[in-house]
Amino acid sequence: MRIGLWLTPRHDALTEILPDIIQFLEKNHQEIILNDVTWRNVFSGESIKFVTTADLPQQIDALFSIGGDGTFLSASRLMARSGKPVLGIHLGGLGFLADVSFENYTERLAAFLRGEYSIEERNVLAVRTIFPEKVLANFAFNDIVIDRGRVSTTIKIRTFVNGDFLNTYRADGIIIASPTGSTAYSLSAGGPIISPELNVFVISPICPHSLSVRPVVISADSVVSIDCSELAPDVSLVMDGQERQVLERAERVEIQKADFTLPVVRFPGDSFFHTLRTKLNWGRDIRGN
Repeated sequence: MRIGLWLTPRHDALTEILPDIIQFLEKNHQEIILNDVTWRNVFSGESIKFVTTADLPQQIDALFSIGGDGTFLSASRLMARSGKPVLGIHLGGLGFLADVSFENYTERLAAFLRGEYSIEERNVLAVRTIFPEKVLANFAFNDIVIDRGRVSTTIKIRTFVNGDFLNTYRADGIIIASPTGSTAYSLSAGGPIISPELNVFVISPICPHSLSVRPVVISADSVVSIDCSELAPDVSLVMDGQERQVLERAERVEIQKADFTLPVVRFPGDSFFHTLRTKLNWGRDIRGN
């Protein structure tokens, strides 16, 4: 099997875990492929091949993302529409997307090579930004955010669902999140935790200037439209916290379910609720008194 490695460059644990992973893959006669732009001057060996980042999805059978949720999201963005699995190996911190940890990576990687895993398909957000002269398309696995940028006051975000007027949010912004993204920025903004198999999205305002405004859960088969005519020039559209698009001169933004999914690797005995209990310390008395 041809295994690609997608690595975070900013984690101390990487220097400890990575040599073991490479040695494990070599011992099991796997071909290791990395993107040459970042790592050619760091690694060497007969079993390691370097390709361009653009060619990586076509050159591998699976991608191992080693880092945090941000690393996993960037790996998934690279592999979008390829149909090939991305396996997340999480290094510390609070992460919801990876089932493999520093403590169990050896047994989990062995199970993966034996085919002892399943694929959980997650809904993806597709977004179209309509300008007078063009239309820009993008996507997000976690969330799409209307962000006020450097604007020092609240902004007015006129929002529609399937053409039906929902609300003019006066807030620092709004988040449209998938169930996968419900445990990310949306959760910090007071949004609900949504089980990933549900066919829904959640609209969460960021610091709304009204106590009556609350997150709204809608069908994922809906189309959310944002009227951009009253937005300040610096307001931006942000996808998964990784790509930013300034909305100056945009007429509207349309968000709906994408025509492809995010394949998440799952192992026997793991579940979304197990992840919640573990990551959020549910059931533990951590009051310290």
